[in-house]
Amino acid sequence: MSDALHSVPDSWFSKTPPVLQLFAGILLVFLLAFGANFLLQRVVELFLAGIVEQDAFFYSAVRQQDAFAQNILELIKLLSFLAIGVGFAATVIFFSIPFLERSSSNSASRFESTQLLKTTLLSLRGIATVTFIFLVVTAIYEFLLRTIGNQPPFFLLAVLVIAVMYVFILAYLLFDYTRELRALSRK
Repeated sequence: MSDALHSVPDSWFSKTPPVLQLFAGILLVFLLAFGANFLLQRVVELFLAGIVEQDAFFYSAVRQQDAFAQNILELIKLLSFLAIGVGFAATVIFFSIPFLERSSSNSASRFESTQLLKTTLLSLRGIATVTFIFLVVTAIYEFLLRTIGNQPPFFLLAVLVIAVMYVFILAYLLFDYTRELRALSRK
């Protein structure tokens, strides 16, 4: 990976203006975060549907728990996508203000393309790794659901914990990326 970063100054990335490099990196990270969030939320939704399918023969209290869990999952999905959208807008606005001011025309050259690329790639790797880990955990719980069965409260709790923990970790990764960009802009 370090060899790839040393060849960056000769690439098209170093020839593009720093503003476009910055916004391309931000867009790429937030698009991956949005896509990864969508993928995991869809898998969790299918996991919840499997629980509901197994609970179809139970009494109405279990069906009410399933409906309550589906409503909470929908709320988690809505809040996570809203948070990613607001985070993207806030990041773009925060980093575009220095570029729009006339007095800070030299701040555009503060970003080194290798450091920006390295920060973006590390964030992309972090998001992909965390998403993969949570997909594996969800698959393990799905396997346990199919083999053990008849444990609706445990699996309902597990699916909601998976969704909430993923959203919190994804939010931290995006916050960390923004913090790293801010540190780069201050150098």
